[in-house]
Amino acid sequence: MRTLLFVCLAAVLCGALAKSKKDDNKVKIAVYYESLCPDSRRFISSQLAPVWRDFRGAIKVKLVPYGKATHDNINGKWQFTCQHGPDECYGNKMQACILKDRSLHDTEKMELVMCLMANASPDKALDTCLEQVKRSNSSDKMKNCASGAAGDQLLASYGDKTDLVQRPLSFVPTVIVNEKFDQAVQDEAVNDLKAVVCRVAVNKPAAC
Repeated sequence: MRTLLFVCLAAVLCGALAKSKKDDNKVKIAVYYESLCPDSRRFISSQLAPVWRDFRGAIKVKLVPYGKATHDNINGKWQFTCQHGPDECYGNKMQACILKDRSLHDTEKMELVMCLMANASPDKALDTCLEQVKRSNSSDKMKNCASGAAGDQLLASYGDKTDLVQRPLSFVPTVIVNEKFDQAVQDEAVNDLKAVVCRVAVNKPAAC
């Protein structure tokens, strides 16, 4: 029994190490954005979406929906102020709930965010986008999360992560490649993310 347990643990550990090594070779792209920001919507729809689909095995994407918002805990309750108003706060919470939902696969999360950001009203397009990924049964759960304490807590945590980059962000979306902010890379990435990925990739993807 102990031998079997050791073999299983070794297999799990080896698998984790192999995945970690594989991820080390991926271009890491972190996007700090807002759900109703025109520049964020343009970047995710015209830059990130095609790069994610063409370079899926070569990149690792982290999405942080918060932007230039602020958050304060007043009498035990989170209060948010978002650059484009309350609807954006709700839209940010909705995407935070999607990104942290363990029942969704990473591909589904990306497709949902890309669908929402391509919609004229990202804060109101949840059901349409859930239908596209055949997850309509998750609608009530997502809406309850976004409108409740869970959504508040998730957005506050994304706010803390955003504040570690810059408080407030000087530009939204802020794009960080390989975990190090570089203004020149940021300026290029918002207009030609593919060129950035092709230049910094350790193993050049075929699409380059």
